[in-house]
Amino acid sequence: MGASVAAAAAAAKRRQRERILDGFRLADATAPDRARSLAALGLDDGGEMEALMRDGVICSGPQRSTWYLNEAAFIALRDSRPRQVLRVVLAIVVAVLVILVGAFAYMSGH
Repeated sequence: MGASVAAAAAAAKRRQRERILDGFRLADATAPDRARSLAALGLDDGGEMEALMRDGVICSGPQRSTWYLNEAAFIALRDSRPRQVLRVVLAIVVAVLVILVGAFAYMSGH
C-alpha cells in the first residue's frame, strides 16, 4: 500500500510540475525579457514552484516579481534525474549486500 501512495504522490508532483512548465511556455515566458508575474501566468508559489526556483529552472526576471522558464536548466535537471535514481538504487544494493555479508559472517562465527 505504501508503494501505491508513493506512486500517486509522485504522479501528482509530476502533473503539478508539467502544469507550471506549460503555464510558462504558453505565455512565452521563456526568456528574461518575456518574464511575467505568477499572477499573470495563473500560478502560485507553492512547493513545486519553489523547488523549480531553487533548481534554477524558474528564474527571476529583470522586473520585480517577474519570472521566466529557463529551458536549458530544465533540460539539465531532467536529464540528471535518472543518474540520481541510479545512484540511490546502487547505494541501497550495496547496503543490503554489506548487511547480508555481515549477517553471514556473524552466523558462521557462532
